[in-house]
Amino acid sequence: MTSIDSFIGFPLLVIAILGAILILFLAIIKIRKTANVSFVTFISTALIAIGALLSNALGYYMYFVISAIVAMVVLTPYLIIKIFDTPERKKAAEQKKAEAAALAARSQDSVSKAELNALETKYQRLIDVNKELISKLSSFFSNDNSMENYLEYCNGLLTEKVSADGCVILIADEYDNTLAVKSFKGSFPPPYKLPEDLPHKPIRVETNLRFAQFQLKDNIFGDIFSSGEPVLIEDSVKDPRVFQNGPEDFLRCGSYIFVPIKQQEGVIGLVALARKPENSAFTRQEFEDVTILTDAISTTMKPLYSFLAYAEHTELNKDGSIASKYQKTMMPAKLPVIPGLSIGCFTNPMESVCGDYYDVIASRKDRISFIMTDVAGKGMNSLIVMIMIRAILRLAVNTNQDSSTILSWTNRGICSESSKIDHFASVALITYDSTSKEAEVATCGNNPVFLYSSMDKSLKQISDPSEPLGVSKDAIYKNIKLNLQKGDIIVTCTDGVIEALNENGVQYSTESLKKVIIKNSNASAKEISNKIKDDLKKYCGITQQYDDQSLLAIKID
Repeated sequence: MTSIDSFIGFPLLVIAILGAILILFLAIIKIRKTANVSFVTFISTALIAIGALLSNALGYYMYFVISAIVAMVVLTPYLIIKIFDTPERKKAAEQKKAEAAALAARSQDSVSKAELNALETKYQRLIDVNKELISKLSSFFSNDNSMENYLEYCNGLLTEKVSADGCVILIADEYDNTLAVKSFKGSFPPPYKLPEDLPHKPIRVETNLRFAQFQLKDNIFGDIFSSGEPVLIEDSVKDPRVFQNGPEDFLRCGSYIFVPIKQQEGVIGLVALARKPENSAFTRQEFEDVTILTDAISTTMKPLYSFLAYAEHTELNKDGSIASKYQKTMMPAKLPVIPGLSIGCFTNPMESVCGDYYDVIASRKDRISFIMTDVAGKGMNSLIVMIMIRAILRLAVNTNQDSSTILSWTNRGICSESSKIDHFASVALITYDSTSKEAEVATCGNNPVFLYSSMDKSLKQISDPSEPLGVSKDAIYKNIKLNLQKGDIIVTCTDGVIEALNENGVQYSTESLKKVIIKNSNASAKEISNKIKDDLKKYCGITQQYDDQSLLAIKID
């Protein structure tokens, strides 16, 4: 007869499975927090489930008995505690916990309110300073050197605000990657290493700083500018960034404040204030005051920059319009009729550029002068130089000198001009003798001269690039003599024609010009110039050009 103990394995397996299920349910309840589940309950259930599983697997039922005993031992102290626990005690503990949470919340609210009040105060001060500076800014718009004057005003405002001994304002040059001192006031002991050969005298040291330019690294100005963060140095002796140039008293460094001038596009400058070592160091409050004031200065500098850029653009357009008006009066209103020659020309002036000028001067039968000039610069500057060149050439071509000599005389006259404006120009001078059909060509700068030979149907450039007019008074120019035949064509132009760009940024080039001349070599000079003009317009399309385009064609009929 089979004993009932032989079936004990199945109940033990069921107990193990149910124990695992109970542990899963308890975990879900704990996670979802639908009831309070003690960790003791997890341990007791797990012990019974593990004991049942071991007894079933190994066949020793003592494992289950031992695990049940251990589970009861673990559970008993917890139950005893719960027997003597009262609802009032539990309620008091929960109330105490709630009071602690409320106290922490009130403390956090107090901190938040304090921080908000501090921020509100700070930004209110910033708004007030901005209002004051903006109202003052308008008075600088109509001044000469507006930005320099405004920085001087800001320098005085900063110095007065914190009673500094000295202040410098540096502005970045984005092309040279340097910081240049734009405003200097008071006594500012240099915190950077002075040049070895600079005498340690106050006036020399001050002059060095006033006109100094600093790299954006390896010096305290450049390093703080690059970091973009304001710095307070209360004791420069303990700060390795400050270089002590001493031992002279006026070179001893004290306390410093450095604040970058920031705008949306990045850091554009740096404010630096100094106090001598015998005076008290800058405080944190003064450091904050300078930071707020520098932020306001940065905000107001933006509209001033915009105004100056607009004013400069307006002035250039105004100068360009006036210059273009006078430029047109210097061009021949009507080309002279010269027996045995046909002449064609065109000019496409760009807005505010006004650099090209051509002329045809029939001084006598044996000398007809053709001039093509491209003056460097634009606006009124180029117009002034253009008038000078035109006046000298109109006098000189009436002499018996050859083309190269006339150019040399013109060059000497331009080089003697001592004004600060650029006075450089490219000139092509062609003199033609209608009695002998001989011509002389002299050029300076980049204006090319081409000769089409009707005899061999070829076209070549007869001029070479050389030093422009106005560079050196001792420049020597080459004189090229030509014996011309019927059907020969001479063409000269400014580099605005050759270097004209299409929508892909590709230049029109000399080869394109040559093709049009050769293709239309049987036409008159006027027709050739019109064909070139049309081809150039078709090539460029609507692409913006940045240089005047002028061409002069001469054909021997």
